[in-house]
Amino acid sequence: MPNIKLTSYGAAEEVTGSCHLLNVDGYRILIDCGLFQGGHENYLKNWEDLLFDPKNIDVVILTHAHLDHCGRLPKLYQKGYKGKVHATGPTIKLTQIVLEDNLQIMTEKAEKQKIAPLYSSADLMKLNISWLKSDYYQEVDLGNGISFKFHNAGHILGAAIVELKTPDKTIVFSGDIGGHHMPLVKDIDYIETADYVICESTYGDRIHEDLTDRNKKLLDAVKRVTLNNSTLLITIFAIERTQDILKVLNDYYESHLDFNVPVYLDSPMAAEATKIYQEELSYLNQEAQDTLQRDKDIFRFPHLKITNSSRDSKKINSTPPPKIIMAGSGMVEGGRMLHHFGRYLSDKRNHVLFMGYQVPGTLGSKVLGGDFDFDYYGRKVPVRAGVDQIDGFSAHADQNALLDWLEHFKNPQKILLVHGDAKVLPIFSQKIKEKLGHDSQVIELNTPISL
Repeated sequence: MPNIKLTSYGAAEEVTGSCHLLNVDGYRILIDCGLFQGGHENYLKNWEDLLFDPKNIDVVILTHAHLDHCGRLPKLYQKGYKGKVHATGPTIKLTQIVLEDNLQIMTEKAEKQKIAPLYSSADLMKLNISWLKSDYYQEVDLGNGISFKFHNAGHILGAAIVELKTPDKTIVFSGDIGGHHMPLVKDIDYIETADYVICESTYGDRIHEDLTDRNKKLLDAVKRVTLNNSTLLITIFAIERTQDILKVLNDYYESHLDFNVPVYLDSPMAAEATKIYQEELSYLNQEAQDTLQRDKDIFRFPHLKITNSSRDSKKINSTPPPKIIMAGSGMVEGGRMLHHFGRYLSDKRNHVLFMGYQVPGTLGSKVLGGDFDFDYYGRKVPVRAGVDQIDGFSAHADQNALLDWLEHFKNPQKILLVHGDAKVLPIFSQKIKEKLGHDSQVIELNTPISL
């Protein structure tokens, strides 16, 4: 019987920094190596020494392209890792643009903090020549009696659940999983057999809005800009949520040709990600495939304007209201939305929509939390604009969808919970015990668990 130990070095009793090391008789498999996000203190954790030696890692498996899962991959190479990284094709494409964008942002932040950049373009290049593409359901032999295969996580384009087999155990890593009936990607795969399931818990304490309700809430805000002659700011996560929002807006603008409020997609990364969605049709659900195959671009509609250069971004300010601005970052910790906040938040006619979870300590969380004046390059900006949040566009499963996915496992020995706020994890753990009767445990940081 092999000796198997699991140790989490991130996303343990917190949401971000996903990083889990599985040691099977000395063969070391790292699942994800993501960025810590949140307040300033949490962000600086990315510069701390890794709690393991990358030189000793045998292989890395990446579940998907969100920054809190892939953001520290180049740091592995900086610290001596020389192996490969397995991921699906879309995940590889998306991760490359995500990390290129993040390199610029983190370099700028490092200069302000007077610290060394987290990684260099050379480290990123080492990663980019080390990818190994694996499709869903393709069995990958890692040697030593160990293999894995990817399953569809129903989360973002190319996102994967990892089913890993050792000589006598099956261990499943959820990565991030999506809800039911996602607008673009296929529904999540259910797996029946596993000894251990490492499951994300981001929304383990709540239920998302119904898709109809979330779309109505978005469109009500869109229509309100004409009544108030105002500006609507929509904070976006470049991957999946942006494409979902564009699809809803596309359907509305196509059926209301008299509605001519301009929509600015002020995010070069989101525009690049959208192109990848169009390239990877087979990963989309049937409705999205059929629509795109009929030569209808569901990501480009009348009055949508994509701004790539900073000059184009600044020109948005000269356009009178009403107007809609979609920009990142999703938690306003950087990106072009920060500048739009500085310009538009002091006007009570304007409105902000946060499109998903705001990690405590981020600017998005502070603005969402109530009265707040933020420092915009030395100028205090009072928040007078209306502020709202729509969780229904989250690509994460809510409590019901998480329980539904876990319910399909037949008699797992234990459910191990990661990727959740410290207050959420015990709530979800108790729900698993009550609703499913499975043994459940919250993983603690840097604490090995024998499997």
